[in-house]
Amino acid sequence: MEQPVKVLLGALVLIGFLIVGLVLLSRLRDSLKTPLPPRKQAPVEAITPGPRLEDVRAAVKNALVQDGVSLEKLTPLSKGNLLRFDLRGAFPARQLLADLGRRLRRISPDLRLEVHRGEREISIFNKDAVLCLIVFQPPAAGEKPRLAIIVDDMGDNLAAAQQLLAIDLPVTLSVLPEERDSTQIATMAHARGHEVLIHIPMEPVAYPRISPGRNALYVTLTPDQIRRRFADYLKKVPYAVGGNNHMGSRFTQDRKGMRTVIASMKKAGLFFVDSLTTPHSVAFAVAREAGVPAAVRDRFLDNVQDVDQIDRQIRSLAELAIRQGHAIGICHPHPQTLEALRQEAPYLRQKEIEIVPVSDLLVGKTGGN
Repeated sequence: MEQPVKVLLGALVLIGFLIVGLVLLSRLRDSLKTPLPPRKQAPVEAITPGPRLEDVRAAVKNALVQDGVSLEKLTPLSKGNLLRFDLRGAFPARQLLADLGRRLRRISPDLRLEVHRGEREISIFNKDAVLCLIVFQPPAAGEKPRLAIIVDDMGDNLAAAQQLLAIDLPVTLSVLPEERDSTQIATMAHARGHEVLIHIPMEPVAYPRISPGRNALYVTLTPDQIRRRFADYLKKVPYAVGGNNHMGSRFTQDRKGMRTVIASMKKAGLFFVDSLTTPHSVAFAVAREAGVPAAVRDRFLDNVQDVDQIDRQIRSLAELAIRQGHAIGICHPHPQTLEALRQEAPYLRQKEIEIVPVSDLLVGKTGGN
């Protein structure tokens, strides 16, 4: 028995040594391992695509076509990433430029518009880099600047209308349809060779504190009600060739209502002049979308009813016409305004500015501006 016991004990000791050796080797191997650095997650960057040059080109072309520029004149010169349009003629109206700015912002928030009226240039920037340049050349040599003056609020003062028509200026008369002498004044103005507009009464922002008058257009009216009222205006202002808004700082912001008005004007063959009583007006844009010739006034001449101040405004309008080729002013038959018009008529002739009916300055008129 003694010999087998010794063999068993020797085997157990050997197994113990082997186990201890394996444990020590395992610990030695672990101590020699170099730990790998933890993997860093690559940062995820937001990818903001830049504006495509073709999208900018399309936005500019659409805006300029809306302003009456023919497509054959809209071939840009491309140099790398710079787009350039060279055009001859009038500088775009403020409303059209605002519309172009909105189009560009829809393409990319990095796009911005800078207008340099004195240099007759429009720059479009992508962040800080110029992406597009639109240059308007002055009118051809010998071409006179043109100026139109609209006299609003005609219709309730026959004597004032007679005094206005006695002034040697081809002003355009805009006649309120619901006044006592509206029909007579429109007929008299037409007989003396003056252009007649319907001064379309429209809801102002301050309504009902400020009323646009009887039978006016309100945003709450149905399309049928608007059409019936406009048809009544046509009967009361004979010989009208167009119309402009009386007040309307709220109504001209209402695209639905303006579409109904413009559709009625298109059916009657009339054009529209936006008096721009609010910078948020959509009237000009709606008219051009419908294919109706239109224009936007540049200056009000008699917000201050003082002869000297109105004189200065008329001369300022004349200088604007010289710079951009044409301009449209709006005034009213106040005694001070009539006196200022009489005084400034010789000055306008001296400056060789052509005083024209407002229909000569329409955007979208065949053969016109």
